[in-house]
Amino acid sequence: MNLRAVLWLLGCVLLLLAGFILVPAMVSAWFGEDRSFEGCLWASFVTALLGGMLTITCRGSTITSEGRTDYFRREGLAAVGLSWLVAGAGGALPFIFSGTIPAPADAFFESVSGFTTTGATILSGDRIDSLPLGITFWRSFTHWIGGIGIVLVFVVLFPTGGRSLFRSEVPGVSREAVQQRVRDSAIGLVRVYVGLTMAQVIVLRFLGLSVFESFIHSFGTLATGGFSSHSSSVLFFASWKVELIIVIFMFGAGINFQVYDTFLRQGWGGAWRFAKGSSEIKTYAIMVFVSTLVIAIVLWLWGGSNGEAESVLPNYAFFTQALRDSLFAVVSVQTSTGYGTANFDVWPDFCRMLLMLLAVCGACAGSTGGGMKVVRFMILYKAAIQGLQRFARPRAIHSVRMDGGIVDDSKVAMIMGYVGLWIVVFIGGTLMIASMGLKPDPEWDGQVLLISATSVVATLNNIGPGLTAIGPYGNFGFMPEGAKVLLSFFMILGRLEFYAVAVLFVPRFWRT
Repeated sequence: MNLRAVLWLLGCVLLLLAGFILVPAMVSAWFGEDRSFEGCLWASFVTALLGGMLTITCRGSTITSEGRTDYFRREGLAAVGLSWLVAGAGGALPFIFSGTIPAPADAFFESVSGFTTTGATILSGDRIDSLPLGITFWRSFTHWIGGIGIVLVFVVLFPTGGRSLFRSEVPGVSREAVQQRVRDSAIGLVRVYVGLTMAQVIVLRFLGLSVFESFIHSFGTLATGGFSSHSSSVLFFASWKVELIIVIFMFGAGINFQVYDTFLRQGWGGAWRFAKGSSEIKTYAIMVFVSTLVIAIVLWLWGGSNGEAESVLPNYAFFTQALRDSLFAVVSVQTSTGYGTANFDVWPDFCRMLLMLLAVCGACAGSTGGGMKVVRFMILYKAAIQGLQRFARPRAIHSVRMDGGIVDDSKVAMIMGYVGLWIVVFIGGTLMIASMGLKPDPEWDGQVLLISATSVVATLNNIGPGLTAIGPYGNFGFMPEGAKVLLSFFMILGRLEFYAVAVLFVPRFWRT
């Protein structure tokens, strides 16, 4: 293991991050916010200083004396995993230096939640509404950077580790992405990412949002992050048109970005053929449609307040309102975005549990969405059927097929291992969080286990909200520091889909 090369790569990440922090500094200067401006400048200076020290100290460590590359898959993977920790720590500095989130554990949690596009927060509603605009911008900008920007850096600057990360997203579906040159594919995806972001900004601006709010909510939508400039989230705008546009872009962000890359290269016809031939995309769309309809019907039959003026429940006496809230909640949760227009935590238990299951499933592989990804569940289902067939007819040859091709047994085994790791971490994490002495509001007494379980689900799948005290209009601020640090680690673990982080704990990985 060439540790000096890893440190040099981490120094490059810090230097890049220092440049990104200057953007909210300029926003703060534009709005005349002196304290947040100075805080961002100091954060950028400290980050650049540390990054410069690492790059200068370890300069030349990636090239041998003969001029050959001296970092390979191990160094790349180590840089990938450690960069998220470094980015989380560096991204916390603007919060700390500006005084908006002075506690290091809280600032680290907020920063990691932003970069991993989780959208969980330690801030209460009144604190969100009172944040300086420059810091509000930084919260959402971390979403946009983490959504695909860091991956681009890994692939373009650190091709070996980036390629390994790309392959973890391609279990037998995005074969075309593997056949192309990885760097060209990554640059194409970033063009799509930037283009879709600007398209949403323009549409939201046309619908009446300010330029600032258009960028904030476009960052959160395309990265499926969910940080808003308002404590009431998208409900603040009270506009079905704004909700519909955000739903469309959230749904689009949950689709494999190879569809858009194919569109750039082959036009509408090629993109349509790609989408039509992808069983994962079709399954994803069917899940959204069916879940939306089922939840809408349940809400309509439930009725909520049924128009009673004194009730705190929403009014679902009309099916159109139930359908509107159901559609937004389903797309927001399944894509792990976390924006809200209704407090689904007061809905019937069936709806709450279905939303949590959708959150665990997640969006498509190759998207900015979180969760375990639809394709993994499809392959698990096919592998289970294959097991039954082998039990019934041991001598017959049975293969797991996806989109007309055979999925290698090694990939099936890797997916099973991933799900197994997820279950182990979920159970262990739930027990650890529950043992830390959570003290939520008295309103939630007796629900510590549910809070603990859904906090792990919400962070491990990069969803954001959970249930009860950490619901769509709750926060993680009441949790002890140890729980916040652990949940921050779970966000990174889920964002890198376990293996790129778990491998760092294997002693053999570090041996020369």
